[in-house]
Amino acid sequence: MKYKKVLVTGGAGCIGIQVCNQLIEKGIDVVLYDLSEQINLTEKFLDKRIILKHGSIMDRTSLRDSIIGCDAVIHLAAHLGVMRTESNKLRCLEINIEGTKNVLEAVVNNKNIKKLVFASSSEVYGEPLTNPITEDAVTQGRTLYAVSKLAGEELIRAYKYEFKGFDYTILRYFNTYGPYQVAQFVIPRFIYRTLNGKSPVINGAGNQKRSYSFSSDTARATVDSLFSNKTNNVVMNIGNSNEPVTLLELANKIIQASGKKGKIKPEINKKFSNTDREADREINFRYCDTTLAKRLINYEPKISLDEGIKKVIDVGYIPLSWITSEKNYLIDE
Repeated sequence: MKYKKVLVTGGAGCIGIQVCNQLIEKGIDVVLYDLSEQINLTEKFLDKRIILKHGSIMDRTSLRDSIIGCDAVIHLAAHLGVMRTESNKLRCLEINIEGTKNVLEAVVNNKNIKKLVFASSSEVYGEPLTNPITEDAVTQGRTLYAVSKLAGEELIRAYKYEFKGFDYTILRYFNTYGPYQVAQFVIPRFIYRTLNGKSPVINGAGNQKRSYSFSSDTARATVDSLFSNKTNNVVMNIGNSNEPVTLLELANKIIQASGKKGKIKPEINKKFSNTDREADREINFRYCDTTLAKRLINYEPKISLDEGIKKVIDVGYIPLSWITSEKNYLIDE
């Protein structure tokens, strides 16, 4: 399916920047819809041809006006980050559920919209029974964020059933990282501390295993999903299934890439003291099976973890916090 103009909510974030730029490269008109604070932070990294719309997914009027003339939507906007979502649970539910409902209302009220791609999360799986995780695994999220993402998925199915005028693809992103990502997430946080001569702090024993996908790979899968009819009304895992690593291995990779080997060692915080995380909700092993994505859109990660870490270091832009009207969430420098 060929689309002429795509609305991307949350388009000024780590993944959104890559999605918008890749769409422009394909000759698609792009309307980026995001908070003014976020656009102001990352506008310099965006293709100049992108149409910028300042607004919140909580603002139904602004959403309705911004979607005019579009024929597809990629919905990335969300309230995320452990500290943010757990410290303001009601806001997390409001933005991720009510905000997604607002996007869906804009979609069904605009008869030109043919497809919606929704960014869900591997958090919905919680601690999986087996790894790697396939899409038919039990969903047993441990966090409010996970609950909000599952609710978003169900809302999309409900609207599809009721209105039938659009198709959807639900993408369950596994840990994604890249340039411009806030240092609330593990890879930019480790890089920021290491480059500043401080030990990356690992909460827990360090044997927690994850798979990490570079933002351009996640974005490419998102864009390819939009244009493929094979992904219509499908739930699909997106991540780097080739390189699951432990947190300790990850920290040592970053130390080496930063040129700090022999000067810095990872710091192990087994008791989760002075952190926003809790031991009883920590996921020990979670990494993805992307067989379905490979079959439907020929998805294969192109950027290795070592290459991706180097790219983040080379760009050198790691914002310390989300600057929002609610609160400035700043990491411990």
